[in-house]
Amino acid sequence: MKFYKSIIFASVGLGISLASCQDLDIEPKNMISGTDVYNEAGITAYMAGLYKYLPMEDFRVSPSTGSEGFNGWGCMPWDMWYTGESVGSGDTGWTFDNIVKGYWSEAYKEIRYANDLINDLESYKGTLAGAEEWQAEARFVRAYTYFALVKRYGGVPILTESQLMTDNEEDLYVARSSHQECIDFILEDLDYAIANMTTTKIQGRANRYVAAAFKSRAALYAGSVARYGGTYDYVDENGVQVMGIPSTLANDYFQQAYEASLLVDEGGYSLYRGDSQKDVNFRNVFMNADNSSESIFIRQYNINNNVHSFDCVYSPPRMASTYGDRYNVTLDWVELFDGLPLDEQGRIKTTDDDGNYIVYDGEQALWENAEPRLLGSIMIPGRTYKGVTLDIRSGLIKEGISPDTKIAKFVADDAQTTLAYKNASTWFASNVLTTTDEVRKQNPLTLSSGEQIYINGLDGPSLEGSLRSTYTGFHGLKWINLNWSVAETQLHRSVNSWIDIRYAEVLLNRAEAAIELAQNGVTSVNGHNLLDDAMTCINDVRDRAGADLLTSTAELSSETHLNERMTGKGSMVFAPTKGLHVVRVERYKELAFEHKIYWDLRRWFTFHDQIKSYRRRGLYPFLFIDEHTVNEAGNPTGKWIYDSRVVGIPNGAGSFPTSRYYDKIPDSQRKINPLLTQNNQY
Repeated sequence: MKFYKSIIFASVGLGISLASCQDLDIEPKNMISGTDVYNEAGITAYMAGLYKYLPMEDFRVSPSTGSEGFNGWGCMPWDMWYTGESVGSGDTGWTFDNIVKGYWSEAYKEIRYANDLINDLESYKGTLAGAEEWQAEARFVRAYTYFALVKRYGGVPILTESQLMTDNEEDLYVARSSHQECIDFILEDLDYAIANMTTTKIQGRANRYVAAAFKSRAALYAGSVARYGGTYDYVDENGVQVMGIPSTLANDYFQQAYEASLLVDEGGYSLYRGDSQKDVNFRNVFMNADNSSESIFIRQYNINNNVHSFDCVYSPPRMASTYGDRYNVTLDWVELFDGLPLDEQGRIKTTDDDGNYIVYDGEQALWENAEPRLLGSIMIPGRTYKGVTLDIRSGLIKEGISPDTKIAKFVADDAQTTLAYKNASTWFASNVLTTTDEVRKQNPLTLSSGEQIYINGLDGPSLEGSLRSTYTGFHGLKWINLNWSVAETQLHRSVNSWIDIRYAEVLLNRAEAAIELAQNGVTSVNGHNLLDDAMTCINDVRDRAGADLLTSTAELSSETHLNERMTGKGSMVFAPTKGLHVVRVERYKELAFEHKIYWDLRRWFTFHDQIKSYRRRGLYPFLFIDEHTVNEAGNPTGKWIYDSRVVGIPNGAGSFPTSRYYDKIPDSQRKINPLLTQNNQY
């Protein structure tokens, strides 16, 4: 970690689009004079650079492109491909290494620039208007960056001063501080920011309430590590606990998270409720990020100097000019939602009590009672998006077979059976038509009437290896810009904003912290009955989502929860108690595809149990050719059956390695700083 090379002489182009959307290039501090920086315009520009390189996990975080995982363009693979949320063609396996990019030197560059501003502003207090507020904002940036390091590695070196080059390299070596010391340092910076930052809201910049919201996230993380991470605690050869936080501190951190969440309410934030139709309303939380009461901290983009490619990479292929097919939501995630017909195991009910398929009238019939939040998160067959009516079909049941025919389930839905349909069912092999053609290049089937129909639908899903489709039978919707035409959906053109912190997360942070405290000896904080408040927060989120409401705090009990997949609704998500299971499922539903669930599983230390010999599941619709018609969009519709099962491809089982609860300290950094000890299991 030779800071004199990687930081002092590093030329970093610091620029970001803030309110004015200017392209700002700021030289390193040692190459500009104080009169250039220490005025309102200079500090504004300097701060803009800090925001540009803030390690926000946004549309541009990706191990495949960018610098140490940030500021790339490919946004693939994403961490939600490994949590049971989704899968995509960018990485269909279980290469957990793909989400470890070694974020380190870029972090310490950011920290150096923040430290320079923090320290130099001391001498400007009383002479430069707003010096304390600028200093507080820089401390927020420093805390944010350190948290990105600490949640990856545990304890890291804490630097509050810029290191200067000397004749002795050993003067630059810095050992790791303990995990707890790093967390406390982060929370101290955030407390200073809360006490000294402005309450004025400027999109893309932090204020007092942004700092409080971020503190609720960081303190909640620390509380979880203290309570659940003991198995992975590690004291290095220097006697420093670099992995893990003493369990006795769990309640303290949870209380800090809870109190910080309460403070956010003073900022006037609320859940977005701008649309009367609840599925549309949930979708527009993300489309209206710039002008929403729910957005607390966002990153804005600008076509001239800061764009992303999410829409093109993640839209269904027919809705993009190129790419597509990376956003295949799993059936496991879909089954978490209310309003779906589920069996006693929590699986979607596609067969009757005799084991024969239920026949549905129309491609949307299965979803007619579904929780609106789900319909705002995934694309539904037969609905039109970006001018394209979604055509989802796995195959066709041959002519001459009546929809009244009793058809036994083709293949077991036990989360493990991977047999191809034609090998699992002789009836399927004889009576169902499928194709291995690439979905968008498949040849249509000519029926006896002369009508032509596509076997696999124009939007998939893929059963036997065809590409440019969906593996799971679902396409995701959250974040997709529906205002763009297909022609406009190109690489390097997207400018819709990323919401890093929104009020729904803060409510769920508050509820989780409250339940953790209530189940561990604390009944009230600041006059709030914790279980009552937790129920209120969860119900606020559920009401906006159109989900079923909790009716009693008894549902938030400390009774032990059974952690085993396919043992009832929500059993995909593991938790130690029934009350914590409620809030964890809510987080899975509300915060999916926002880079939150991956870190939740790491801080809960359930990743290795939940994603253990785990195979993704999908839902596959088949259309009876008999009695079908063609709708206004030109898509066939009629009588349908749905089959739930392990996806055909990729069907490999994944297991999260416990070593990944803490990332590996980059070898390159250990070579230049011998005091950096390595994490356990590496």
